[in-house]
Amino acid sequence: MTQAETAAAAASLRQALAEGRIPARLQSGTGTLLEQLEKPVAVTLFGLAGSGKSSVANLLLGSQVIPAGVSLPTLQISGGGTAACSGVLADGSGFSLPGFDTGALAARGAVFAEAQLPLPALNQISLLEISAPDASALERAVPWAAQRTGIALWCTQDFTPAEQAAWARAPEQMKDGAFLLVTKADELAAQDRLAPALAGIQDAASEQFNGILPLAALEAQAARAPDGTVDRDRLRRSGGQALISAIMHEVKLRRQAALDQAGVLLAKYAPAPAPVPAAETAAPPPPVAPLAEPDAPLAPETPAPDRPAPVAQAPVAAAASAAPQDAALSPEARLAYDQALDYLSAQGRSMGQALQDSTGTGSSSQLIRTALKSVQWLDSHFEEYGGNGGNALAEIRGAVSEAEDLIQLIQVEQDGTSLFDATSILLQLKRDMQAQLAA
Repeated sequence: MTQAETAAAAASLRQALAEGRIPARLQSGTGTLLEQLEKPVAVTLFGLAGSGKSSVANLLLGSQVIPAGVSLPTLQISGGGTAACSGVLADGSGFSLPGFDTGALAARGAVFAEAQLPLPALNQISLLEISAPDASALERAVPWAAQRTGIALWCTQDFTPAEQAAWARAPEQMKDGAFLLVTKADELAAQDRLAPALAGIQDAASEQFNGILPLAALEAQAARAPDGTVDRDRLRRSGGQALISAIMHEVKLRRQAALDQAGVLLAKYAPAPAPVPAAETAAPPPPVAPLAEPDAPLAPETPAPDRPAPVAQAPVAAAASAAPQDAALSPEARLAYDQALDYLSAQGRSMGQALQDSTGTGSSSQLIRTALKSVQWLDSHFEEYGGNGGNALAEIRGAVSEAEDLIQLIQVEQDGTSLFDATSILLQLKRDMQAQLAA
């Protein structure tokens, strides 16, 4: 994935939208996809006052943007050619300030502020630091921030029950890209409190976050010298390298997922190719009866009254064709299939329980994301076996790849049968593997 590939995909999506090739039901999702391709990933810092959020922000920005001891409102920081700041007061009125002066901003008593800064890090991420004087304010802020968050960083030293209650209000989609930072890890270690703190937090939060990372943010900042050189060992020992690597990995995954979804859309609703000018000396071609209007936009698909044309039918056929009929499975392929079936069975039970416990479109969307992650796991799982499993694994990997493309399209479409279609794809893959094992 390169920046040029991302830019080209975004340009093609915009052209397809402008030409009316993308159906109306997909245009909102396509707009969201364009934002994911073009805008920096939004990183939100949560935590109680004094938890070290500003130090983490300075580390990620690569600059001492927020000085210690300054009380600022909830602050959104994004990239810009020149420094600027604006905000909202408690009475709802707005204001703007020249440059970015944290002292002047603190004196305003704002409830929310936005800053634009010309920093290289802001080409990849934007930052939202939540200001919460107590746990109840933090609990109110979590759902508000959810729609503004791509990657969530929860800063704490002990993840108290009050913090756990606040985090419980986070939607599952936000939890998918969340990390808990045990901040001021150097201070905790000096007091012999780091190990027990990590153990307690692991018990309380391991299933709620992608990772739990100890971090000495001030030490990590000190690893970067004024001349720009970095003491790599110091950065690693402080936990700064692990945090930066985790965030950049998430940014890459999100960009690639958006690029993959764009590819699925463009494969179905590609814009018209630019006309190639004929050579001046070329003779005009003889007239022929046109088969279709080449520049006419694709007509939106019209679903049947009771059920749209089921997306699940395509992967059923594709997966069925993957079953090898002329050779027995090798021992390596059987092992890979057994492990894959165990995984799908566990995922099926988990999804079934989640469906019973939840209702509404939110739960449906989460289950479709789970189905997509399941197929992506299968792809990685079979890839680990390389060529050791013979033609059988190569063919099932092809079926898994097609299934992934189709579930990504389902995720964009999100109609009344999307969940049925996504789960049907998983069930068909499972049946095909079971049939091959029984052969």
